[in-house]
Amino acid sequence: MKNNILKNIIFSIVTLFVFSSISCDSDDDPPVGPTIILNSFCYGLDSANSFETTSGFYTDLQEIRSGVFKSNIFLTDENITNGTNGELDGVGSLIELNLYGNQNNLLQRGTYRIDNLEEVGNAGVSYLIDFDSTSTSNRGIILVSGYVSVSSYQGGVFVEIDGEDSNGDRFHGIFYGSFTAL
Repeated sequence: MKNNILKNIIFSIVTLFVFSSISCDSDDDPPVGPTIILNSFCYGLDSANSFETTSGFYTDLQEIRSGVFKSNIFLTDENITNGTNGELDGVGSLIELNLYGNQNNLLQRGTYRIDNLEEVGNAGVSYLIDFDSTSTSNRGIILVSGYVSVSSYQGGVFVEIDGEDSNGDRFHGIFYGSFTAL
């Protein structure tokens, strides 16, 4: 009888060891994805170039025609500030977005198709690496395809842009922050 009890104990320990060694494999771990980087935008050939954004600004919501509302927003780096007379001031990187929604809400949440036609669900997007508020020759690089997604989270706003610019280069990034009126 003692032998049977000892055999059962040894068998139980060996069985427990075998189950624990084969059931806790590294393939049971969830996959690890890439780190999401906020407030950085990549552009150019193979998205090799990038710039940081630190601030968001907006102008008054405009009803451009019945049922079509335009939110004009700017994402800037730390060198561009809210100047006097409701205009941007400084020299640096800037993204301009015109979001066309169907509600009388600034920064209407949703996904917009990048298209310069002023239609509901579209967004016009351009970026300047060398914006200068004292210059009259600021010309942005226009995005010709892609999407813009706007969503809110814990008191801030996410603006994700993924598109292709007029040079054929990819442009991508995510801004998270608050917006200040110009």
